[in-house]
Amino acid sequence: MKDNNYPTTEPITIRKRIGSTIYEVNTYFNPEAKETVEEKLLRIIKNDLTNGFNRAILNMSQTVRVAKPVKAGERGSA
Repeated sequence: MKDNNYPTTEPITIRKRIGSTIYEVNTYFNPEAKETVEEKLLRIIKNDLTNGFNRAILNMSQTVRVAKPVKAGERGSA
């Protein structure tokens, strides 16, 4: 793992109040990890963007319909 300033033995605790409920999240980092937190987050974001783009293209290709060609002088039914 690259040198960084993140604690490896104590968790980072984040508390968030939503309405009358307080949520607490403890975050731990593996000192043996092969990538930094920044590298991991960037990889996750890139994967989400790529997969989202691929899903959008797939959905678009499933909803696009090709019109049947009409010969000159013919009209489609209304």
